[in-house]
Amino acid sequence: MFKGLVKLTGAAILIASLVGCGMWTGNNKKTNDDSTYKVQNKVQNYKQDGMLGITSVNPNNPMNPTYHHYEDDANLMKAVLAQLPGIEKSNIAINGTTVNVRINPNDALTAAQVEELRSQAQMALETNMPRYKIQVRMVH
Repeated sequence: MFKGLVKLTGAAILIASLVGCGMWTGNNKKTNDDSTYKVQNKVQNYKQDGMLGITSVNPNNPMNPTYHHYEDDANLMKAVLAQLPGIEKSNIAINGTTVNVRINPNDALTAAQVEELRSQAQMALETNMPRYKIQVRMVH
């Protein structure tokens, strides 16, 4: 009696595993559509970032190399501007991907020096902040 129960249980497990694996040939008909098995006929790989590629899809993940706050970016821009001589005061306004920088140059600078300072500030900020569109204006 016990052996018959073991055989019946084994048969039930075998049938359940075949149904679960999609091998049951009853009403399930396999189609020739391979799109459920492949993504555009190529294998998709994760980036080798140690996070299974999630740093690319979640820009607010602190592990993402492009993760910054506006405050961090503004502080970096102020540090870049502090290295340029001739700036008396500066104001930085970040609006999305656009940064408006207003610079008050020293009164002792000539018009040519003011334009050179504006050009240097523009180039320095664009080099250090490539993700922003920088607009530098000189204010007297």
